[in-house]
Amino acid sequence: MNDPHNQGDPGSTEIAAVTDRAAQRAKELGVTEALEALRAELEREPRLGRHIRTVAEGTQQVEFYSTRIEGDPATDRPAVNVVHAFAPAPPWPPTVRIASVVPEDPLHPGA
Repeated sequence: MNDPHNQGDPGSTEIAAVTDRAAQRAKELGVTEALEALRAELEREPRLGRHIRTVAEGTQQVEFYSTRIEGDPATDRPAVNVVHAFAPAPPWPPTVRIASVVPEDPLHPGA
């Protein structure tokens, strides 16, 4: 069992889950495998990505992060941006929720 004082430190293991909406969007975009790889990585490093903001939900602080998954032209997989929320603790155990998967806008010619 994890040490409750080890909140999001490298080497700890948090619980990471994908919301139903994010899973459906990943399936539509063809990035399900890449999203699963990110989910597994977030269990080890929940503060991965660019910190967006921290908000209070009752007495708990929730941190929001944005992470980019590179596209793969060979498999026609688009680049996507993923937003996830990290709730360190309490409640125990710390959790990560992948809440949003959004395709990256393609570059416009001549931009």
